[in-house]
Amino acid sequence: MQNHSQVLVDSYAHELPVLHDRVVAVVVTYNRLELLKKTISGIIEAQRVPDTVVIVNNASTDETAQYLAELDLPVAVDIINLSKNTGGAGGFTVGIDRALTQHRADLVWVMDDDTEPTDNTLAESLAAWENYSPVRLQRPAVVASKVVWDDGTDHPMNTPRTMFAAGSKRHERAQAVGARPIRSGSFVSLLMDATVMRQYGLPIAEFFIWNDDFEYSTRLIHHRDGISTDQSVAWHHTKNAGNTNSDPGPRFYNDVRNKLWVFTRRRTLASWEKVLYGGSTARLWVTTLLNTAEKRTYVGYLLQGLKDAARNFRDNTAFLQGVYEPQLPLTAHHLEPVEQKFSLLMSVYSGDTAHHLQQALMSSIDEQTVRPDELVLVVDGEISRELAEEIERWKSRSTAGEICPMTVVTLPYNAGLAAALNEGLRYCSYDIVARADADDISLPARFEQQIPVIAAGNLAVLGSAMVEFDGKSDAPETSREALTGSEKLKKVLMTRNPIMHPTVVLRKSAVDAVGGYEHVTGAEDYWLWARLTQRGYRMDNLTVPLVKYRVGEGAYQRRGGAQALSKDIEIQHRLYTGEFISAPQLVKNMVVRVGYRAMPVELRKNLYRKLIGQNKNAVTVFRKGK
Repeated sequence: MQNHSQVLVDSYAHELPVLHDRVVAVVVTYNRLELLKKTISGIIEAQRVPDTVVIVNNASTDETAQYLAELDLPVAVDIINLSKNTGGAGGFTVGIDRALTQHRADLVWVMDDDTEPTDNTLAESLAAWENYSPVRLQRPAVVASKVVWDDGTDHPMNTPRTMFAAGSKRHERAQAVGARPIRSGSFVSLLMDATVMRQYGLPIAEFFIWNDDFEYSTRLIHHRDGISTDQSVAWHHTKNAGNTNSDPGPRFYNDVRNKLWVFTRRRTLASWEKVLYGGSTARLWVTTLLNTAEKRTYVGYLLQGLKDAARNFRDNTAFLQGVYEPQLPLTAHHLEPVEQKFSLLMSVYSGDTAHHLQQALMSSIDEQTVRPDELVLVVDGEISRELAEEIERWKSRSTAGEICPMTVVTLPYNAGLAAALNEGLRYCSYDIVARADADDISLPARFEQQIPVIAAGNLAVLGSAMVEFDGKSDAPETSREALTGSEKLKKVLMTRNPIMHPTVVLRKSAVDAVGGYEHVTGAEDYWLWARLTQRGYRMDNLTVPLVKYRVGEGAYQRRGGAQALSKDIEIQHRLYTGEFISAPQLVKNMVVRVGYRAMPVELRKNLYRKLIGQNKNAVTVFRKGK
């Protein structure tokens, strides 16, 4: 197939506005003024300078506060003076919270005050991140720098191991940018993707010191890639070049307690990873006890750490009470009203047809009683000549003023729906975004009914019921009824997805706040709804069908078998590791799904239609909609 989408790239790429990635550096300092000065100099004298530098002063008792008060840098600076030393973990929690919520970071670059960036540190980390993939959703969650001690040797405390069982494809992607895959990284020059951070929240402040970076980076990398590149180099000016087992002093207590918290209280590691990391950790603890001359003291640290790990850690709001009020996780039970202007977002790929796309656009624009103010169309990889011509026809109509302004966003290869929608959302001008598939039909009153409701505030997502049809005729097969009520939806989300993605209008600001779409095969929307609910956003449905959903041949066959079950496993695992469902709920959900996927096709078809609606209702509503 000739890549006709390349024609669209050449024709329309120059029309897209340049979207600059905002890099925010976060530095945490405590009583190391001279080293802090080196850190700041390294940041601002480099090839690539961050857009903003956030400096968290952890209640230093030296002259740090005075120095920061007089600091004058050529970049924006945000200085946060805490009233109490909250440890490195607390400091990074505060700084990252500020970077994500106040400074609209796209990337966050973190370091302690004994880190000294070199001329290329940020530039090379950014290059590795950008060149890893042309599709943002497929770029690594973290990029770790090569960290060296004063003598230029690799610092053992900050040299992450190559990821075990990373797979050949992950190694190939990393090697292509001069890097290697990793499973964790340290907060000594770590560049992190803010979209992933918004999905998973902040570090755990009560860790205070040690292993906060281990827990947080493994959380971010759990479902994404992480890499370490030797091209990006940073100095780490510690007293010696030892590892954590080299005379740690009272920090040995923090190591014991925090590692046990990770192994017993967090879902950031798989069970087999906990076994491997646990064995390595136990070996280090034994080595520490054997090597120290203060065995009784260190045994005391060990026992106290074991005791305190028996309780759970406090959430960040409780731990930082009276010192700093984190904005994340954002709990937004109510959204402010906005104007009723909205973007129409649609993605098209090689599996779509020109005729279906024409029907979808006609029904979503020309035939609507309330028309969109903007069309953002994402071309997800190679497409046919007919599709390319159809897109150009609509672009010509837009240029002529016959329809709303149209933006065409192209991806160099088929990256999937989640990646396409994320790219499209970046170019949507309005906070209200209406979704539409390129092979479905929106009924004429769809936006007239949905837009005023979503614009009034309160809701982050609004769906509707919809009608299934086979595309061969206008006769509907069945109606998918929609559950209503935010609290009911929240409860049902624990077991299934009650919102039909092709019908939704949403608030872009809410979606951005939780990190956008993430690739989960066949369930990108479900995982997004779960995260929105976790953050306190409200969702609802309208009972009237507003979309005609095209059901292709073999639809019910595809809802059974091993492939469908593998998708169930993927989304249920994501819901569990994301702490949206409990282990008992996970087991219950999988038992139901195994039974459903194993049913004969006709039985599964009848059961599905019984659960979602009735045929006669579908016909009545469908005819009324026309």
